[in-house]
Order: sequence, then C-alpha cells, then structure tokens
Amino acid sequence: MPFRKQNEGNELQTYVTLMTGHQANLRAFIVSLMPGSQDVDDVLQNTNAVLWQKRARFQHGTNFTAWAFKIARYEVLAYRNRIKRDGLIVFTDRLVEALAEMGPFEQTNEEVLAALDGCLERLSDNQRNLVKARYTPGRSLEQHAATVDKSPGSLRIALLRIRAILRDCVETKLGTKFA
Repeated sequence: MPFRKQNEGNELQTYVTLMTGHQANLRAFIVSLMPGSQDVDDVLQNTNAVLWQKRARFQHGTNFTAWAFKIARYEVLAYRNRIKRDGLIVFTDRLVEALAEMGPFEQTNEEVLAALDGCLERLSDNQRNLVKARYTPGRSLEQHAATVDKSPGSLRIALLRIRAILRDCVETKLGTKFA
C-alpha cells in the first residue's frame, strides 16, 4: 500500500500543478466569454471549486486545458442563467457557445489582448467611444444612442462593422483566423 499512497500523492501534486499553471489562461477564457463583467473572478473561483471536486475524474495524461475549459464554459453558462432574470446579459448564449467552441488559442491571451489594444487604437474616437459605451457595465446602447443623438439600430450596425474591423486587425497582427 505505501506505493499506492505515494502514487496518489504524485497524482495530486501533478493535478495541483496543472490547476495552478492554468489559472491565467482559464481566467482569460472566462473573460472572453464574459467581457466587461465584474463577476469573472467569482466564475473562476466556481470553476476551480468544480475542478477540485472532480479531480478524481480527470485522467492524467489527457488534455487538462480542454477539460478545464469545458468546465469553465459550463460555469459561465450557469452564471448566465443566474443573472438572466436581471437582464444583464451582454452576449447571447449562442455567441458564448461559439466563442467557447473556439477553445484555447494558439497565441497566449496576452498576445491577443496586446493585438486588440493596438487595433483599438487604430479606431476613430467615435468608434472607440462606441465600443467603450457598449461594454461598460451598467450602460446600455440605448443610453449611448441618446447621448450621441443616433438611433440604437444604427449603433448596432456600426458595432457589427467595428467588431469585423477589430477581428480582421487582430487576425492580421497574429496571423490567425478566429472564425
């Protein structure tokens, strides 16, 4: 039995190392599914709790990242279901699922964020203000539309175009296709 206890101890240490080593990527993945949300850390904590509870189910030698991201995706969806009744949802469930299906990126999240920052700087002031207004918690597109004296529909169309510009810019900077 001493060998079994030693083996279990090694597996536990390996699991802890995997969990701690993936925190930054897990957090970035959750942020990508919940942009602008102040509850990212709560969802990460819930994800870590589930990862710990299900540690015996993890098969050592398999893809920990994929397994952890799947659990994180379910935790984001559970969070979204909890807040849905409050009308605080930014993205549709379908979009969140599509983003989650993209899985881990080849680039580090820091590289993606740095590319996105550079691309945001290329936008006009009006475009940047629209993006900021749209993703500021507690602010609606309708409120911003009233501020700039435009219709919410025209701002939605402008946002679609801006997102496409940003996606193309980031893909060009990183040499990666996201969709």
